[in-house]
Parts: sequence; C-alpha cells; structure tokens
Amino acid sequence: MYTGVENVKTTDTAGTYLFDFVLPGTYGVTAEAAGFTKSVREKVEVLTRGDVTVNVSIEVGDLKQTITVAESAVELKFNTSTLAHTVQGTMLDQLPVLARNPFTLALLDPAVVNDYWDVEHRYPFYMWSSNGLDVGGDTAGHYDLLLDGIPLGVASRGSYMPPMDAVREVAVQQNSVDAEFGFSAGGTLNVSMKSGTNEYHGTVYDFGRNPALNALANRLDRSTSSTRNHIWGGTLAGLILKNKLFTSFNYEQWSTTEPTEPISTAVTLPTDAEKTGDFSGALTPDGSLRPIYDPFSTKFDAMTNTVTRVCRSRAMLSPGVYRPHGPDDGQ
Repeated sequence: MYTGVENVKTTDTAGTYLFDFVLPGTYGVTAEAAGFTKSVREKVEVLTRGDVTVNVSIEVGDLKQTITVAESAVELKFNTSTLAHTVQGTMLDQLPVLARNPFTLALLDPAVVNDYWDVEHRYPFYMWSSNGLDVGGDTAGHYDLLLDGIPLGVASRGSYMPPMDAVREVAVQQNSVDAEFGFSAGGTLNVSMKSGTNEYHGTVYDFGRNPALNALANRLDRSTSSTRNHIWGGTLAGLILKNKLFTSFNYEQWSTTEPTEPISTAVTLPTDAEKTGDFSGALTPDGSLRPIYDPFSTKFDAMTNTVTRVCRSRAMLSPGVYRPHGPDDGQ
C-alpha cells in the first residue's frame, strides 16, 4: 500500500545516516548530492522491530543520471545481537488460528513453546493466554508484550489483544534483547498494527461454529455439542489528508457459548474407627459394606482365571473374589 510519505536526512562527513521510528513496510531509499549521480534502492523491506542497513553508493557524474537497484541480497543486522523472528501479514491472513489471538502465531518460532493449558482456547480476552508461552526456555509470564512498542502486560498477564485482521506483523525477539527493553526474562513479543494509506481498503469477516455443520462430537452417546462460537467484524483504513494523515479502524465481536457441565468433588476424612483400622462402617453408595482387601494376600488361579485376596474389613472376613479387568473388580 502506498502512502507517499517522504523523510529527508543529511549524512554526516563519514556518509552515515539514520532513519528512526519507521513504520513496517516496503520503502525506497534515494541518495543524491551535487556533482554525483542519483542512486535509488527499491524494495527495502522494514519489518517490525527491524534493524536494516542500506549501503548506497553514488558516483561522480551528472545529477540527471540515476542508478536504480531493484533487487538486492538480504542485508545483515549490524546493530543488534538479538535473535528475532517475524510473522508477516500473509501468514496472519492465511493461517487458521481458531483462538483468533495474534500472539498465538509466535508459536511458529522454533524457540517458542506453548505453556497455556489449551492452544484452542487461547482467546484474546483470557488474560493468561497471550503470556502462556515459553520463549527460549521456561519463561511463561516473564516476557514483555508490546503493541506498536507500547507495553500490554499487567504484571504477568496480558491486557488488550487486537483482532487478527488489524495486525500487520508479529515479531518475536529472544534473549538477549537490546537494552531498550525491560520487564523480560525471556524475550519480547511485539505486535504492529495496520495503518491507513492513500487508498481505502478493508476486510469483513465472519466465523461461525454450529453443531448443525459439525461432524459427530460425542461418539459414546451420539449427542450433539452445545458449543456455539460466532465471531464477526471488519477493518477499514484510508486517508484523511493525502500523503500526510491516515486513519485505521477495526471492530470485532464475539458470541460464544460453552457447555458448563456440573463439576463436583467428594472428599472424605477417616473416622476415629478407621484410624484404628476398623472399616466396618465404610459403606458403598448402595449401603453395602465396602470390602477392604489386603493386596499382599493376592493369589492368582490360572485354571479359573480368578484372583483371591483376603478381606481385612472386620465385618467381612471371608476371602473376596474378583475377575481381573472386569467392571466389578475389587478395590
């Protein structure tokens, strides 16, 4: 996308120049001076948190002459020792991410491992989800989350997570990062947002999850799933003043229904009698005596394929018999 924004810098006596605070994108670099030919370098790609060195050579000659370099080899990063990996916009647009959380794409970096309880439920509104990653080691909750360079973290949690369609790139920087970064024991994750250009552009999307369109969810009782997940939104970017001022807008809404199965936990403590070894009052749910077997008395009969064990419950002294691997095995 074209913005037409220009930035002019003057080199020092050694020919050194610096463009800082450059938005991610593809640029052209032009060098010119009186008595020298103009030199143009095209297709200079600047990634999020990128550090690009462009060496431009100019020759003595007429300023009307222009030397244009359209393609060049990959430039080395001379000013940083940080190991970085950038997930570019094409991956954001084309890779399926069920949780719709842009930080999930950091898992494409071999140095990043999931430490969250479930990748599928790494929803943006779950504060732990974006910080549940190990970057270059056991560092979950101890790295920095940035949005266009602005911290997103709240202690060891995340805060605002932008919609996927509003993100340009996701950059993963692994230790050791530059001194400008803090609050990080394992690296930095930086998301850069899309911006407006001289052309209006945008997206509209809708993701629906409905059991009517799903395969069989429960293979045991063949019941349908009650999960519903509906995500819709859009983006719109364009110009306010040509070549000067731009705007970008995005909106996303979630309508999610998750089954809430009842969860119960039963905890029992030993009675005074049980503390002395008397389990005669230990009953099963149907009211019968719960047998307590001595595991060291186990004997296997190969002829009948049965196992006998001595029951130590004071109210039941006869040997208990059970069949291995059966539904009514002894306890």
